[in-house]
Amino acid sequence: MDIERFKKEYPFLRNMVNAYNKFNDNVNSEERSKILSILNNIKNVVGYKNEDLDIYEKLIRNLWSLFNNIYIEKKDYCIFLNQWLYLIKKKHNIANYPIDLYYSYTVSSLSSEGKNNICPFYVYDADYEKSTNIIKLQNFYNNINTIEKTLMNESLQQEKDSHYCDAQRYANECVKIYRNMHHKYCSDKKDEKEENKNTCFELNTFYTSYTQFLFIKEDIKKKIPDLASGENEKLFGCPANETPAPQELKQGSGPTRGMETVSDP
Repeated sequence: MDIERFKKEYPFLRNMVNAYNKFNDNVNSEERSKILSILNNIKNVVGYKNEDLDIYEKLIRNLWSLFNNIYIEKKDYCIFLNQWLYLIKKKHNIANYPIDLYYSYTVSSLSSEGKNNICPFYVYDADYEKSTNIIKLQNFYNNINTIEKTLMNESLQQEKDSHYCDAQRYANECVKIYRNMHHKYCSDKKDEKEENKNTCFELNTFYTSYTQFLFIKEDIKKKIPDLASGENEKLFGCPANETPAPQELKQGSGPTRGMETVSDP
């Protein structure tokens, strides 16, 4: 799952799509002049690779823009920037060092100019599948108002590629991710392990947003799976996928209790 696929599969998340597009824009000469001193300093760091300069420039330009109010929605764009950095490193096979150090150095340089650190570095797990799933859950709960508006009040049959059906498939996907990851990392006191705490925090945040904001709305609850039941997906108003998904764990779960596997009928 790379950035282009995220944009293709979740086009209704316009804020995310716009952020990723801006982050990927080439750095122009005016922008480069703003970050030139930082660019010159990072060249002295062991591990600097000239072939990765394009990525370094984009990262530093994006942080500079965030700190200088070019990106208005700072909180969302900080989250998206950390996601973008993780995904771009994986796509281009860029090691964490030294680019993560460049992130910290840039933030430190900008903060020393009297600006607050508004975008702390987020450490994703080295496991790519686990981290991309966490990114999907983050983008679900951080964009829950958009998802609500997309799902609300639709009652007629929708086209498969409509934003409504995209949002419904996204809810189905995130429910499956939540159940499987909760079972693997957070059930039976596994959430007490230090290495699982961040993962379980993200899962609990998704659970709370899903159950206490989205699923309580009468017009929406018939369109998305019930986390407290064995439902894996809802297809209200949308055609079924052509290829059935592999059998998933069907579990009622919550952040405060373990999960029991229930076999499909």
